[in-house]
Amino acid sequence: MYPVDVTNDSQYYFVLDAGNFRILAVNRTTDAIDCQEGGLQGNLLGQMGDARALDYDSANGELYLADTPNNRIEVFSFSPSACATNSPSAFTAITQFGTKGTGNDQFNQAYGVAVDPVNNWLYAVDGAGRVEKFSIGANNVYTYITSFGQGSLNQPRQVTVAPNSDVFVMNARNHTCDIYSSAGTLLKQFGSLGTGPGQFTDDPRGVAVSADGTLAFITDSGGKRIVVFSLTQSGGHYTNATPAYIIPSAASGPGQFVGPRGLTVTSDNHLLLTDEWGFNLHEMTFTSTGATPTVNTTPVAPPVPGVNSPRGVHVAANGQIYIQDYWNQRVEYMNSDGTGATSFGFRGNVSQSGAINFAWDFAIQPGTGDIFVANRENNQIAAFSPTGTPLPGGIYGKAGTGNGQFSFPQGIAFAPDGTLLVDDSGNDRIQRFTIGNNPTTFAWDATYGQKGTTGTTAPAGNLNNPTGISVAPDGTVWVADTLNNRIQSMSPTGVWATPISKPTGTGKQTGFKVPWGVTVAPDGSIWVSDIGNNRIVSMSTTGALNFSATEASMGIPAVPADTVIYPYEVAFNGDTVYLTDIWNNRVLVLTTHS
Repeated sequence: MYPVDVTNDSQYYFVLDAGNFRILAVNRTTDAIDCQEGGLQGNLLGQMGDARALDYDSANGELYLADTPNNRIEVFSFSPSACATNSPSAFTAITQFGTKGTGNDQFNQAYGVAVDPVNNWLYAVDGAGRVEKFSIGANNVYTYITSFGQGSLNQPRQVTVAPNSDVFVMNARNHTCDIYSSAGTLLKQFGSLGTGPGQFTDDPRGVAVSADGTLAFITDSGGKRIVVFSLTQSGGHYTNATPAYIIPSAASGPGQFVGPRGLTVTSDNHLLLTDEWGFNLHEMTFTSTGATPTVNTTPVAPPVPGVNSPRGVHVAANGQIYIQDYWNQRVEYMNSDGTGATSFGFRGNVSQSGAINFAWDFAIQPGTGDIFVANRENNQIAAFSPTGTPLPGGIYGKAGTGNGQFSFPQGIAFAPDGTLLVDDSGNDRIQRFTIGNNPTTFAWDATYGQKGTTGTTAPAGNLNNPTGISVAPDGTVWVADTLNNRIQSMSPTGVWATPISKPTGTGKQTGFKVPWGVTVAPDGSIWVSDIGNNRIVSMSTTGALNFSATEASMGIPAVPADTVIYPYEVAFNGDTVYLTDIWNNRVLVLTTHS
């Protein structure tokens, strides 16, 4: 599993397995998974995206899930007796609330959720920088009360409610934990950036308070450790937090922390830590002075070959197939028949050589065969040899809006002249770089496109989260202008052509809907991965339709509970076409014919 958060009742640990889009009930006595819910990515009730947090309501016997990308809180009922027999009725999705936005009962990514069962209040973390408070009413009615933290919270993550009803919020980018009263008054901030006691190396995420209210446990994800604080109260509220001790990672083996995320504490002083990239759960008992490991699950790395939400796909000059294995933080490559599969990359920190963090695509450099990864969540470009060895000097960029800086770069491609083009998606622009070798160097050349009017009729060159990018042999750049629902092209000198919002041809044509990928085929046609319409489209450079193909028309077999494709990108090898089918976790091998 890919565990990112956990909560508990007296019998079970409820583990959020984000990469498999499911909730697991792990028996606290046997360590077995007794039952589970989910398993299918989506935005329908009972489905989830890359969810980040959950909490259990002991008063009502319900689980609350922060479905992060879908900007909502989902509510599930839970039956321990049904779970004990692995019945499908163990979990029941009963309602949801929240939408995308900045108003009341809206979120810009829901990152955390916590319940106060004594007062029937629920707190939800809005990634934009606030906490929203709701009342829990009869018949699963959730009513917005207020919000707090605006101006103080910088990319807040998880949240928990202490026994006295004070609210602890992880202020991740400020490297603090902030304590608020239930009325939203900031009471105390503690923690700082650093490696010492009471400090966070980077990216503090999870927070839990002991049942007696005397200890706070916080995951220092960058430091791969848990930092523990002693808490002091006065007048019914917390007034201070002092370093108590640190729970370190083991140097190796099952007790090693690789990607520590959320945690929970039980009434009998057990602590469970989720380790997303160690594929592991770590249980321990604790006192006021230290912790003792009790159980480490057996980590099982994702198999090779095997993919989870694959995105980019490309064919090297020697015929090998390279795949961006998004969720597994790696690039896989293999022979054209699928044999000889291997991979490189891992989840790591920004400065860590070899790290790949939720990358969407990569480009293969002509001549050298080197792999340049658009390292999305690191806001960098990372360069590797064809076999995955990090290249000297091969990490470039940082978060920002200046030349050579990035905001979630997603698409990447080499031009015929050897320059590298990068979709700087969060900044709504394309940047061009000259690449040097031995060691690898990056020199910024130019920027194209800009933020501006949005929609299919926006002026040429206005971009809205550009994703896929491909370059024709004559140097023409093709871009999937994703959230403008269109495809744009630009001449080698930077002149934008009229955008194409839908193919042209006889009969009624369907407009593009969230196109993620665009590829120039060997015959010069333009292939679009039109994920919102669950199809691939081939058209001429002027937009004339060659064909539109769905899974049914291509004879692609369905998978359980899903009968459509979710295309990201295509790659060509003679008459063979490789298509990444994201949410079905597969790469399809197709044959072209006239």
